[in-house]
Amino acid sequence: MEKTMTVVDEYMDKNPPPVSLSKDWFGLTYINVVWQQKMVQGMLDAFLGSFIVVFLMMVFLFRSVKWATLSMIPLSLTILIIYGVIGWIGKDYDMPVAVLSSLVLGLAVDFAIHFLVRSRASLQKSKDWELTSQHIFGEPSRAIVRNIIVIAIGFLPLLFANLIPYRTVGLILAAILLLSGIITLLLLPSLIKVFGIKK
Repeated sequence: MEKTMTVVDEYMDKNPPPVSLSKDWFGLTYINVVWQQKMVQGMLDAFLGSFIVVFLMMVFLFRSVKWATLSMIPLSLTILIIYGVIGWIGKDYDMPVAVLSSLVLGLAVDFAIHFLVRSRASLQKSKDWELTSQHIFGEPSRAIVRNIIVIAIGFLPLLFANLIPYRTVGLILAAILLLSGIITLLLLPSLIKVFGIKK
């Protein structure tokens, strides 16, 4: 329907009618186009608002802007990479993708919260990042990795669904979880060490 609207608009612009005419669209397929545009814009607005709310919650949780900012890095990079790839391959920002943009916030920040809470507690005791990293990359990181694998695999059965939107949801959610987990475990410890964040 969107392609039809574009073609008709282009045709009428190139071939103006001999008298003044106004046109409008109607019908179920056009209603679906309008509905999707409104829903997608609404989801995008909700996503931006939720991003701010999540950051404020992290500030409240950690009582620190530094640690809150750290917790948002895996989330932000995951969003940039996943949605960048979606745009690069030419997939539209349609309803399944729009809905996922809100779900991403809670899922992608989860691993960072677990990692940073344990890291911060250990760092406050040892006062040394080397000792902290030895502890964190033991049992806590193994638990996070298992969590990443279990939850990501849990969405993969959606790839066998008959409806394409379900496949989209399954693939993107699994990719989001894997990527956010990898970024959390690889990038956050590096940032903590390089910038010497302790409080």
